[in-house]
Amino acid sequence: MPISTYGDFDFQTVVDAYDPTLADLQPHHSRHGLSLQVQYFYGGLQDADGTMWAVERKFIGPMTGGLWLMNNSSGDLNIHPGTLTSSRGESIREIEPSKRVWRNHLLHTMAEKVGIESEPMELTIDDQGIRWSEGSLLDVSGDLQGPGFQFYAPARDEPLFYTTQVYWVTGTIAGKPVEGFIGLDNGYFTHGLEWKEYRYFKDLELSWEVFGNKFTDGSIEYGVIVKGRRGWSGAATFENGKLIAKTDQVGAVYDLDDEGYVNTAKFDVGGTGYTFSGSPTGKMRNFGEARWANYTSQGGLTRRDGDDRELVVGYSWLEFFPGRIKEDKLTTV
Repeated sequence: MPISTYGDFDFQTVVDAYDPTLADLQPHHSRHGLSLQVQYFYGGLQDADGTMWAVERKFIGPMTGGLWLMNNSSGDLNIHPGTLTSSRGESIREIEPSKRVWRNHLLHTMAEKVGIESEPMELTIDDQGIRWSEGSLLDVSGDLQGPGFQFYAPARDEPLFYTTQVYWVTGTIAGKPVEGFIGLDNGYFTHGLEWKEYRYFKDLELSWEVFGNKFTDGSIEYGVIVKGRRGWSGAATFENGKLIAKTDQVGAVYDLDDEGYVNTAKFDVGGTGYTFSGSPTGKMRNFGEARWANYTSQGGLTRRDGDDRELVVGYSWLEFFPGRIKEDKLTTV
């Protein structure tokens, strides 16, 4: 085993839950000497017809590239045409101690002036919940579910501090009633680098998933499971606002199909087992094709081993790098 250089810890992580109070999440605050570089809003929802939807919007400061809107009506989890008419560019932010608002009045306003189709955007979070509106494309709201997940890799040259908090929402997508989870990620890393330029994306990440489940008894379960190379891994799972399991050393084994998508992935989170099952209609082909480094994304379902409660809605967003998984000999065959 190689010896680390002075002041380095080979990407080993510190993992814990946190209280997601917005006053502690001011965008101009640094954490562990790192500044906020990226924020992601994303999630998985099911509509009244049983169609699964995946959404994602990324912010770097007030800038956003638009809404990824996907559903599985084509047989895979692919782009809905509304992706191309969503608001993009510079948003107007309102930053208060216990509230954040993102609105797009810039390119959206100009699109209207020149006759180009565009949907408005307004996204609000506070210490109780979220309201996310994208015109006719999406309008959902719901409650913050409790503790968030945080992990910190104090690497000497490429440190990372990253957090996730989860909301359970209802509303409409494309005019149909939906229910599911929305996640908010905050990424702190070396200033001047984009996430896909950073070593975690380029080399260290094997898989990263966020999941949310609602059961017929009203209970809501959610969690984050990250498996990486070297010392970089971390996971925490929650139910009804209480921590269930956490670890800084995730065990993982993957069963991949002939295309490299995941049939199943089995994770050990501090002695508690979780199994991801890939959906037959969950392959995010368009989303993966728009990226590089053999990045792959997939929708599915994650269940705690031995838990056979009936689900109302369950969804997992798994991103992974099948080539790296094979290189590290973490497959079942």
